[in-house]
Amino acid sequence: MAEFSKNYPDDADLSTLVDAFEAGDYRSVRAGTARIAGDEKKSDDVKAAARDLRSRTEASRAQIALLVIAALMVAALSTYEVTHHGHDAPRPEPPRPNIERIR
Repeated sequence: MAEFSKNYPDDADLSTLVDAFEAGDYRSVRAGTARIAGDEKKSDDVKAAARDLRSRTEASRAQIALLVIAALMVAALSTYEVTHHGHDAPRPEPPRPNIERIR
């Protein structure tokens, strides 16, 4: 069992979801946590643990912000390079043919 889940309440469905999380099956974790959240028979502690488990499968806001910033930088730098140096970029000279003269 994962270190973060040691304080989770003892529940068979929740334990199954923790095992799926450890196996990397995040789709099952998301579906299972939604099922637990809608189950009236589950206690509030189990629902809170399910919410915590689901939050571990989602990207944080910082990760999303950094990804957006990186994408904007790539787009801006590419646009700058194409508009300012697109036609004037130095091009390598084609190689000269290797002519061998035999006398």
